[in-house]
Amino acid sequence: MPIGKMKKHKEMLQHPVLRPHLPETHWFTDSRTSRMLNTYSSVFIKPNHGSGGSGIIRVKRLKKGYEVRRGSSRRIVGSRFVLRAIKSYQKSRHMYLVQKGLRLAKYHGSIFDTRIYLQKPGGKWVISGTAARVAAPHKYVTNYLKGGHAVSLHRVLFSLFKHNRTKADAYFREISKLSVIIAKTINKRHPVRELGVDIAIDTKGRILIIEANSHPGHMLFTQLPDPTMINTIMRNKRLIWK
Repeated sequence: MPIGKMKKHKEMLQHPVLRPHLPETHWFTDSRTSRMLNTYSSVFIKPNHGSGGSGIIRVKRLKKGYEVRRGSSRRIVGSRFVLRAIKSYQKSRHMYLVQKGLRLAKYHGSIFDTRIYLQKPGGKWVISGTAARVAAPHKYVTNYLKGGHAVSLHRVLFSLFKHNRTKADAYFREISKLSVIIAKTINKRHPVRELGVDIAIDTKGRILIIEANSHPGHMLFTQLPDPTMINTIMRNKRLIWK
């Protein structure tokens, strides 16, 4: 069974380098969710076991009440009914966590985050692929299965920092460094040999860890015009599973 999101979050939280980059995350309860809704302008409610952006609920504070969204479905409700609206979108057999909403930086008007694909074909972790995941218009998740598409991470960072290559390169190195630390941290307790790390940059330029996926999909990298990364991923997969 895949490793739950909360288990990975707690393991990363123990690492002093990773801790400052982790948004506040808790198990979903009425009281905790209410407190976070009072603290933050938005929160995300995610199934503990889920992938591809499936089942994610976003709750956004409005001038009056809240917008509760899952996929293309949305409701506007008052504060008295926000928890009821959230639960109407949840599946009873799933455990959920609640996470501080992030104000993601944008590329050409759409939010984006980064996917770092790490593999361990031998004795050490290597980064086989890096890409920016740019959300489809009006979407609040960037996942490939929800219409997100891949763009060269270097290109997106270069655009984000107004063609300041020094700054773009520094962010790329920091994201890469954090990803390897995440892989090593999770690998201490779990026998994983592939990991997809999702890292965001918010509107204030902060680097934030969204999550680490122990069964990452690789189709995102087929969208890049240069096939080098997908070829590397597939070659390392053969080494891992031979």
